[in-house]
Amino acid sequence: MIQPYRAIIYYWHRIFNFLGCILLWPAMSAFGSGIALMEQSAKEMGQAFSGAPTNFSDASTVFFNPAAMSQSESRLLSVAGYVIAPSVNFHNDSSHFGSASRSFPLLGNDGGNAGNWAFIPNMYYVHPLTNRITLGFGVNTLFGMKNSYNSDWKGRYQALDSELKHINFNPSVAFKVTEKFSLGVGFNVQYMQTTLTNAIDFGAICVQFRNPSECFSQGALPQLNDGHVSLKGDSVGFGYNFGAFYALTQNFRLGASYRSRVSHDVHSKVDFSVPDNAAMFTRGGQFIDTHAKASVTLPDNVLFGFSYRITPHWTLSADALWTHWSLIRELRTDFASIQPDDTLTLNWRDTWRYAFGANYQSESNKWALRSGFAYDQSPVSGAQLRSPRIPDGDRYWLTFGFTYALSQNIHIHGAYAHLFVGDLAINKQGVSADTLVGHYSEQLNIGGLQLDWRF
Repeated sequence: MIQPYRAIIYYWHRIFNFLGCILLWPAMSAFGSGIALMEQSAKEMGQAFSGAPTNFSDASTVFFNPAAMSQSESRLLSVAGYVIAPSVNFHNDSSHFGSASRSFPLLGNDGGNAGNWAFIPNMYYVHPLTNRITLGFGVNTLFGMKNSYNSDWKGRYQALDSELKHINFNPSVAFKVTEKFSLGVGFNVQYMQTTLTNAIDFGAICVQFRNPSECFSQGALPQLNDGHVSLKGDSVGFGYNFGAFYALTQNFRLGASYRSRVSHDVHSKVDFSVPDNAAMFTRGGQFIDTHAKASVTLPDNVLFGFSYRITPHWTLSADALWTHWSLIRELRTDFASIQPDDTLTLNWRDTWRYAFGANYQSESNKWALRSGFAYDQSPVSGAQLRSPRIPDGDRYWLTFGFTYALSQNIHIHGAYAHLFVGDLAINKQGVSADTLVGHYSEQLNIGGLQLDWRF
């Protein structure tokens, strides 16, 4: 008989795959700091999301600040999609195998472009129920990543494929306390899938635990006798969000929102591939196919900001986002077999993201132009804690966007963002006496398109 918890996982898996087919749901790369995704509104992306906590002109307010839904006077549907083209390249400096006193260069290439093109969709709906109560619903993705390196690159013992897929269902309700002040709250149901792969240096294991001459005679040489491991798992998590909206004047608005942390227990299937001349290492119950569990807490965050219409045509906006990344100290995998736990130490730090934007509305209200800039801190604090699975760094956003009114009730929004990332040093030691030393060069280009329909 299927246990209730696993039955829930099964049905969420079916729902996730069904929606994936409808929405062209992809494997995605991480385009905000850490593994967070900012792409929740093409309209707001045009001004670097600086107006997000006070925005109610599109339905993404369901995500950014549910309290602002109360300002909508009609039903509103927003559907958006984003195409992301990342470039993530490792450049080797002195990667090596062995101790500092006796080391050899790591064999292999630099891994190629680890970034992958991605398409990210989302959908939001706002429905005024009464003069004071407004309902909302959103389907989006809050976290994600995908990095894929060449199978024979220098860092293959630390990472080959790293993928996180995520989908979030977010029903919300807003209550207009007064004509100027509103509160909102939402409930979140998340489904997450993960895939992690890397090579295993059975040559290094052999010379460490057996007579080196025996290993050499069998061709089990360090860096020349690789195996492989793959972990694929999924999880369901639950959270909440709430917000407040205040219109100080007709032209000056304030907004703030909180999104809770969400705990996930990822249950995985583990598949090992072991060379024939390393089969002896499986006899004790290690390096055998098994199951595993990993617990991770996705961080909570606080968003607050303002927007100010300084003239009938010009509006300025700014916001700040604090994310509790220090919740993630390590990623520990507990195997059901006697295989020792696998631990990736991250020691992430809390971060801030600051954004500023300007919006110009035409005289006819037929079209609008906007632009923005943002500084997005990385939770990675140094080269020794930067992992090739998540080679993250501080980012600078420069964005441009437009709005065009096809009719009184149908608007389209377009936006482009370029993310500047400086050179990111890495000096990461693996479990096989391998140390990846070098730097990453990264940049990202994002294009978004959105349709709003009021009815």
